[in-house]
Amino acid sequence: MNAKLLEPDVLFVLLPPEPQLRPELVQLREAASQGKDTHLILDLSCIEIITSPSIGSLLLLQRQLAQRDRRLVLCNPRLATKCIFRVAGLDVFFQLASDKNHALTLLHQPEQSLANDAPTKR
Repeated sequence: MNAKLLEPDVLFVLLPPEPQLRPELVQLREAASQGKDTHLILDLSCIEIITSPSIGSLLLLQRQLAQRDRRLVLCNPRLATKCIFRVAGLDVFFQLASDKNHALTLLHQPEQSLANDAPTKR
C-alpha cells in the first residue's frame, strides 16, 4: 500500500489502477474496522476506469469511516472517473478534490451532508 500520514489523523493513499484497486480498498476497509482512526484522502490519479465492485468498496469504506466520525475525500480523479461518478449519481455521495491540498482544505472545513447538497432537478 502506497500510504503516508499527512497529519496525525490524515492518511493519504495513492490507489493503484484496476484490477489491483479492489484488494487495496478491502485492505483499507479492514484497517478502518480495526480502529485506525484517521481521515482518508484517496488519490485516484492512477485509475483510468473504476469498476462497480470498486465503487461499492468505496461506499462501504465511506460508511465505515462515517461510523467513526472520520471522513473520506477522493482526489485527482481523471475525467473518465469523474464522468462515471456523475452519470451514476455518485458525485453527491463523495467529496471530490482536484488535488491533495484541496482535499486537506475540505477535511478542515465543517462537514456538510453531501446528499443534501445535491442540486435539485426541475
